[in-house]
Amino acid sequence: MTTGPTSWRPRVTAIVPAYNSEKFIAQALGCLASQTWNDLEILVGDDASTDGTLDVIRRFADGRSNVVVVAREVNVGWLANSNDLLSRASGELLFFAFHDDLVHPEYVERLVHALSQNHRAVLAFSDLDLVALDGERSSCTFPDLDGIHGRLARGIGMAKRPTNWWVAIHGLVRTSAARQVGGLRLNEAGEYAADWPWMMHLALLGEFVRVPESLCIKTVREGSVSRSWGSGGELGRAARKACVAEVWRSPLSWAEKLLLTAEIRRSVPLPAHMRPAARRTLRRLLP
Repeated sequence: MTTGPTSWRPRVTAIVPAYNSEKFIAQALGCLASQTWNDLEILVGDDASTDGTLDVIRRFADGRSNVVVVAREVNVGWLANSNDLLSRASGELLFFAFHDDLVHPEYVERLVHALSQNHRAVLAFSDLDLVALDGERSSCTFPDLDGIHGRLARGIGMAKRPTNWWVAIHGLVRTSAARQVGGLRLNEAGEYAADWPWMMHLALLGEFVRVPESLCIKTVREGSVSRSWGSGGELGRAARKACVAEVWRSPLSWAEKLLLTAEIRRSVPLPAHMRPAARRTLRRLLP
């Protein structure tokens, strides 16, 4: 059911990082073309695909003035591809339209409406359906930050890396906030979980609004980026250290940064010269 109209009519940019997706990207692009929101810029970056992905993208772009195709001569990885597209976005709002995500025709319209109702929010997202490798479909929700107004409380919520936190990165972001965070950054494990620190920083800038209905379908494939990361203690430690770095780039107060650093991972050490002051501050702030 469509939500009520809003007088706010921002331009929205869809960022589509693509690589070797010849077999399925046409359907994802078709979903973008079917959006009810009429001011939609579509930026597609082909990361030097070795199959026919670029041909599919160019056929889609032909005759569509709102579609920009960036064809890379060398493979730069999904992070650099995404960051470059983010820097080119002209919309007041943007979202990552991953090359195998299928979004409801009213996806953009409903999320714009959600943001229009909350000026403190920097991101609006919906629930999504996840299709596993074996074809099993499940519903994924991320209610953990619902109604949380305090930035430190949101940070603590994200620090726990709650189940399905990644659902929110499929949402609509205020471009000003995305640029304040900066691009997604490599960590000591490379691209591993680079979206978690990015989302952590975003949560420290403003509220997250959840639209409690499934407006997106995500399909896990053999070549999915997250499946190439692997898992293990060293990877997790690298991601946590990257989160700490984002906390210290954020606008939190010094005391809040200390508290959140401790929450993310107590084993991630502060520089030695800061530890005595940190202990004194924590004693004052903790009950």
